[in-house]
Amino acid sequence: MTRPSVPPEANNYLLFSDVHLGADLVQHAQPWTAERLREAHQVDHQLGSMLEHYRARSEPGRPWRLVIAGDFIDLVGMSISADPSLTAALTEDDREHGLGSSHEHAAVKMRAVAVRHDGLFQKLARFIDAGHSLVLIRGNHDVELYWEAAQTAFVEALLARSELAHDDTANRALFEQRIEFRHWFYYVRGLLYVEHGHQYDPTCAYQHVLAPLSPRDPFRISYSFSDILLRYVVRPTRQLSQDGHENNSMLWYLRLAFSLGLRGCAQLGYRFFGAVARMVSAWRDHLSEHAAQVRAEHEKRLHQLGEMLRLNSELLQKMTQLWATPVTTRLLTIFRTVFLDGLAIGLLSSLVIALLGVAGVVSWVWLPQLFGLVSVGMFFYATRAKVLEPHAALRSGAAKLSELMPARYYVMGHTHKPVMEQVSAASTYVNLGNWSVDLLDEHAPKAPCSHLVIRHDERSGRHTATLYGWDCEAGASVMWSDVERCAETQSGAPVLGPSALRTQPISPRS
Repeated sequence: MTRPSVPPEANNYLLFSDVHLGADLVQHAQPWTAERLREAHQVDHQLGSMLEHYRARSEPGRPWRLVIAGDFIDLVGMSISADPSLTAALTEDDREHGLGSSHEHAAVKMRAVAVRHDGLFQKLARFIDAGHSLVLIRGNHDVELYWEAAQTAFVEALLARSELAHDDTANRALFEQRIEFRHWFYYVRGLLYVEHGHQYDPTCAYQHVLAPLSPRDPFRISYSFSDILLRYVVRPTRQLSQDGHENNSMLWYLRLAFSLGLRGCAQLGYRFFGAVARMVSAWRDHLSEHAAQVRAEHEKRLHQLGEMLRLNSELLQKMTQLWATPVTTRLLTIFRTVFLDGLAIGLLSSLVIALLGVAGVVSWVWLPQLFGLVSVGMFFYATRAKVLEPHAALRSGAAKLSELMPARYYVMGHTHKPVMEQVSAASTYVNLGNWSVDLLDEHAPKAPCSHLVIRHDERSGRHTATLYGWDCEAGASVMWSDVERCAETQSGAPVLGPSALRTQPISPRS
């Protein structure tokens, strides 16, 4: 992990999250998507124009520090076939579902993303060439950035597109130094705390975020609940997209299954119960003796992180206690999250009623009413049971962090819903929203292309933050801002709401 050459206090900050580059590279599982690959360049065009906009508007003596708050690369969501350069033997799972989560596979996938999104990588390299720095925080979809091989492939992809000469070793070394990887969070004391936020979401959290390794195979990443569903159910099913599942009820999924016809329904059921079996296997792995070795590696890295950032180990331990318990660490939670608990209770109730009828304990006259009551209960369960909704959990996490890590701004991504609001008298929670749109979902809403700009005001000596939306034609438009409120309050605590909303665009051509 390298350190940028410019100290944090000398920077202005540009932050965004959830671009999901490579989410279109799923042709191993979904060969029919090849015809839609042209649409993937929409995000390159939008994000590239935004980077060019801010590169041209840096302030003398205050270079930009670009902080990408996770899920920049969708390594988990990709499904690509084996590369001839691979030296390790492929497993049956790799052949069926595409490259997995080993260090070698992650590097191959990273290089594939750089080739696929060459134009955007060129713009990002140009941004760093101009003297600005990059902090890349690991999210749940780019968890494979844990591997140094994946990090090296990312840096090499940028260097290959840099304007620096190949023999300019000194400046190429400085270029590399301006790229920093963070496995958990980025922190500027008193000003800024940034993490992806998936650790507050039990469906996406990892038990040991600093060592997210599989106890069964420590040369691969341990898949979370959502990773398993994405790889083994969502990607192989044409009618499913990777976003929006927290808004779908169990009844929605049942309707989808029956709409696929008998064969499609059977295939989806096979994938679903296969995924549940893998979740149960992951739960068993957490109980194995090898899990202790992974936990020890996490603790070692936690201690190293404290030394590097000069933070007390006890403080870091308190921060980890704010995380949600991963779904895959509890057997009953697995069944509850995939709705099997309600189905099991309904079926068990029906069986008990039938047995009572056969035994003569309950009159046959009452059986239809009892079965009807169970059916009504199961129907209400099916319409109301949903995947856990993470938005409130991230905001709550930010509020609790404000008691441990003093900062003006607590910034996260993950939810794809931009927001900026107070969480304490002196601090603000920001969710960066997203830039990605599931290109495989024709009904997916347009991404807000939201990003946060934090500038140092030379006159007041304070920092102000503005959350913008972006359009490559119209430029940046203010979504929320604390500029006015910071000028009005001595504490600098913004009071945000509709009164702070502005709509005037900042044209990329101005």
